[in-house]
Amino acid sequence: MPSHRRLFLATAAALLLGGCAGVRPGYERPSLMLDSFRAIPSEGMAPRFALGLRVVNPNSTPLPLRGMSYNVEFEGYRVITGVAGNLETVPAYGESLIEVEAGVDLISGLRLFNNLLQDPQRDRFGYNLRARLDTGGISRFLVLEESGELSLASLQR
Repeated sequence: MPSHRRLFLATAAALLLGGCAGVRPGYERPSLMLDSFRAIPSEGMAPRFALGLRVVNPNSTPLPLRGMSYNVEFEGYRVITGVAGNLETVPAYGESLIEVEAGVDLISGLRLFNNLLQDPQRDRFGYNLRARLDTGGISRFLVLEESGELSLASLQR
């Protein structure tokens, strides 16, 4: 058998076994919730926000978090994008609150603002939070999403 074919088969077998290793009987997918969202002082023209992200681990093993990337869309506009590192481990059958700071994509923010001006009486708008958590190990990345609505009045507190 040619060496390149052996290498291909060995690589395919390793990927298959690695993929199977991430499938654990009784494993329940962790969940992610937007716990808080507030404006914070900024040094430039672009506004900054503090996001409280709650990660819930319903499993009997701790969930180590090495880092994460995240984005938040409002009414379909990706307005906030960020990363965080050196995160704590979420305990087994537990939860952790991760607070991150993020800036705004000004162009998307202006588009959202223009959209909101079309309906000045509007008080609530939809959001979609998507986070990609780096847990290390073979099944390294875990993608979690949450959707919901925010009230403009709650942002002014």
